[in-house]
Amino acid sequence: MFESIMKFFNKLKKKEEKTTTHSKEAAKERLHLVLMQDRANVSADFLELMKQEIIEVIKKYIDIDEGAIDVRLTNKENEDGTNGAPALYANIPILNIKNEARKLEKKKEEQKDDQQVESKKQEKENEKEKKQNEQEVIKNEQQKEERQEKNEDSEEQIEEDKENENQEEDKKEENIELEKKEKVAEEKIKSK
Repeated sequence: MFESIMKFFNKLKKKEEKTTTHSKEAAKERLHLVLMQDRANVSADFLELMKQEIIEVIKKYIDIDEGAIDVRLTNKENEDGTNGAPALYANIPILNIKNEARKLEKKKEEQKDDQQVESKKQEKENEKEKKQNEQEVIKNEQQKEERQEKNEDSEEQIEEDKENENQEEDKKEENIELEKKEKVAEEKIKSK
């Protein structure tokens, strides 16, 4: 019986030693934190606010264990072993990456692919229209040359030639516009 009483008191003594050691370490840590906050000119309320905002942003994309989060100020150690500038330390255990973040990333990739496909379609259409315009210009030039060979210089013919020339100029301007659109589409693809 005496032994059991002695064991009981020994256990109490060990618990008190652990408690004092633990409270001593906790007090030392608190003092260290207060000194760092003072050096960094950061209040405890500001640090807590910053911690909450960081957590809110992270929670949008991943599930975290909020009970195990450790955000605190520490001193960055210099190469020579002295304490340097204060640093923010964040240990945030991740439980799971949310599907919404994955879906958002996938959706962005799909949109980019769709834009590239659409841009390529537009380029093909522009090329087709450009070729048609060039063929019409060639046809008009051939007709003009044929008329000149026959010496058909009637007023109607002269008017028709002017009209054809105007159409040719319009087609050339359309081709220039199409080329500009192609360049813009290529730049968009390159920038993304």
